[in-house]
Amino acid sequence: MEEKFSSLYLHIPFCLKKCNYCAFYSIPYDTEKVELFVSAIIKEMDLTHIIPHNIETIYIGGGTPSSLSVKYLGKIFENLFKLYKIDKNVEFTVEINPGSITKEQIELFKSYGVNRISIGAQSFLDKELKFLNRIHNSKDIIATVKALLSLGIDNISIDLLYGIPHQTFEDFKLSLQKVTLLGIKHISLYELSLEKKTPLARKFKKGQIVLPSEKTVEKMYLYASEFLNKKGFHKYEISNFAKKDYECKHNIVYWQRKPYLGLGPSAHSFIGEIRFSNCEELFSYAENLGSNKLAWIEREKIEGFEKLKEKIILGLRMKDGIKISNSCLIEFFKDFMSLNLVNIRDTNKVSLTDRGMLVSNEIFAKVLLHIENCLVCKEELVNPLLNVK
Repeated sequence: MEEKFSSLYLHIPFCLKKCNYCAFYSIPYDTEKVELFVSAIIKEMDLTHIIPHNIETIYIGGGTPSSLSVKYLGKIFENLFKLYKIDKNVEFTVEINPGSITKEQIELFKSYGVNRISIGAQSFLDKELKFLNRIHNSKDIIATVKALLSLGIDNISIDLLYGIPHQTFEDFKLSLQKVTLLGIKHISLYELSLEKKTPLARKFKKGQIVLPSEKTVEKMYLYASEFLNKKGFHKYEISNFAKKDYECKHNIVYWQRKPYLGLGPSAHSFIGEIRFSNCEELFSYAENLGSNKLAWIEREKIEGFEKLKEKIILGLRMKDGIKISNSCLIEFFKDFMSLNLVNIRDTNKVSLTDRGMLVSNEIFAKVLLHIENCLVCKEELVNPLLNVK
């Protein structure tokens, strides 16, 4: 893996309380486990900083990174900057939960150059936050944003969910209106999905909760796209809206298939067209590193049709879309254009409309099936992989 990586992701797996819809790897906060984790991730840094790199974006996610005290966060940051070559203009993001951040933590972030904060708000309605098993309320969100702004961190992103069980269109509309009054720069808008083995999925299976109708969910997304655009948040990816020049550079690395390294249990990496991930369970992760071994598993070389598939799916997530010089595939996309699901510009640039983004998975499936069954597309697209950019 001689290719340089430019982005670094760190997964901190601890949460003070597990949300009932979350399928990410997280475990309850425990001091002994935190110390084990911090020692292991510092060892992982020591073993990986020799991979060629020049880091332009850092993203610390979880779990809840702000569940760690200044003592432990300081150790992680200190070793991060001691071992890696980090660009002076790095975009440095840390995820936090409202109500779980202290002034001391914010000051630590600033001292290490953290310049972007992502807040897991999810809703501005207390009834929805309680239902989702969140530890904060709507007042905590507002207080957290005000605290960050007062201490000089103004590049703030907020996560919102739509399609929450029992959520009405008016409920969602109220959250949207409130989020745009906070003076933030970025909004990530995700449809709640019922992930396997989560408490929420089990309740749905038992008939204990009711999801909003497909028509209501569609109305929510289309309204949000129009409303946020009027408020100065342009959509640059299916789920992401930003003020001008405040797009998340780190996430764009993923969608553009640029190389990145993931640290921490369950973290994923992509370097040299190889995708690999760390083992998920904390003790296995720490045991490997304690033996001077990386915890990498599931290594997969991405080539041929898989590479083309990624280019199409990840590229079409972006509002700008993909450039296609294969005439057969362009003709196929014209069928979606007639349904107002895609746009095709003069330069053979194909992008999804707002309605197309709503049914993006169905479009991806049909496009990939067409390529698999079309000899012309297979010959021109899969082998050289030069006709989709």
